[in-house]
Amino acid sequence: MVKKETLYIVALVAFVLGFIGGVVFSAVKSTPVADGSAQSAGQTTGQAPQQQDLSGAIAELEQLVAREPDNYEAWVRLGNNYFDTNQSAKAIVAYDKALAINSASPDVWTDLGIMYRRTGQFDRALESFDEAARRDPAHLMSRFNKGIVLLNDLQNTDGAIAAWQEVLTIDPNVTLQDGKKLSDWVAELKAGK
Repeated sequence: MVKKETLYIVALVAFVLGFIGGVVFSAVKSTPVADGSAQSAGQTTGQAPQQQDLSGAIAELEQLVAREPDNYEAWVRLGNNYFDTNQSAKAIVAYDKALAINSASPDVWTDLGIMYRRTGQFDRALESFDEAARRDPAHLMSRFNKGIVLLNDLQNTDGAIAAWQEVLTIDPNVTLQDGKKLSDWVAELKAGK
């Protein structure tokens, strides 16, 4: 029989990998470009967004939002670039500016929540994930990330299980980055309590 401590260690490793997958997923989403088409981050160079030098793009976007403070798309792109370059506090400001203009996007709310988590503001992260889920009742990533914060940062296993059960209600076939089914993971967490 597997020791309870071993199960927790395996669980923690799997969720860290899942969180990293969630961060990568949200970082590699499509972003608008100047001509109005969609372009995947990193598409032009073939590099992952974290590997690109985004300082030039950031400088241009900072100038653009200074000239056009009501430019929602520019604020979102600036937030995404700050996200990709691990400038969490600046990403929070940019996402807040974007959401003040248009608060409809659950993806922006989720990215804001991830940035709050990176800065240790776990309650604000949860509020952002909840707002994303409120704006789109079928939004998986907000609920998934909520579970990560609840389990890993707030040690609230019951809350994490509840968040992931919401994910499974929407899509019972969700898998973690390692290929394990989320439903199996939730069952293991329940059994380990």
